[in-house]
Amino acid sequence: VAALVVAATQTLLDLENRLNALDAKVGDGDTGSTFAQGAREIARLLDQKQLPLNDVSQLLLLVGERLATVMGGSSGVLMSIFFTAAGQKMHDGKSLPDALLCGLAQMKQYGGADLGDRTLIDALQPALEALQKGDIQAAAQAAKKGADATTSMQKAGAGRSSYVNKENLDGVTDPGAVAVAEVFSAMVNVKR
Repeated sequence: VAALVVAATQTLLDLENRLNALDAKVGDGDTGSTFAQGAREIARLLDQKQLPLNDVSQLLLLVGERLATVMGGSSGVLMSIFFTAAGQKMHDGKSLPDALLCGLAQMKQYGGADLGDRTLIDALQPALEALQKGDIQAAAQAAKKGADATTSMQKAGAGRSSYVNKENLDGVTDPGAVAVAEVFSAMVNVKR
């Protein structure tokens, strides 16, 4: 579990400038910094041995609570909803993939975005559906395919990108979707 947390947080820290550059084209240029803020906090807690690594439901709940506090804007709120709802569902006995899909459903309900709206959901939903079938490799491939698909989406249905004209969106991958795809890709390489 610690190795997966390290893979996710380090990936988001390494992506900060790339995501900000993508977001500068389609949003307000801070996606990388926002995700990095969250990643830094979770990495700090891991370093200080303050993460409940032996209880994934508690881990998800704590991540949700911390992201609400340290990540700015709607991203922080939505990621908090995602992790908190997933943690609650795991606590209630759901498997991790099922719990994460419940978290996604909550995030979609509160955030208003769905598949095809040119957000991180375009990478996250196919990845979680593949993970539900039990394969992290397939999840990473589905996330990458979903992220790549955002480059040709002409209209954003949610987020800052929804205010950007389609000429500026064309050929630019959604930064949130890139973040999701890269995190799943990094997790594939973690030795279990």
